Amino acid sequence: MNIQDRIQELCQENGLSLSKLAKQSGLSETTVYDWFNENNRTPSIKALEDICLVFEISLAEFFSAINQNELTEKEIRLLELFR
Repeated sequence: MNIQDRIQELCQENGLSLSKLAKQSGLSETTVYDWFNENNRTPSIKALEDICLVFEISLAEFFSAINQNELTEKEIRLLELFR
């Protein structure tokens, strides 16, 4: 599972669309959808913190369900910045 998969999993568990997630987290819909379309952008730590607030979980809880072997190089760098 990668970051995008985890976001989708949390949305499904909480009955949220990506559009509603964007609104509730204070992010633009374009930003959120860019994580899932051909732009395949990686969310920033700040964006992930905002998402975690919506789901009432910590970043540690967010990342605990992610298989680190499936992370992209950019995602790994983001995690290293979090340390």
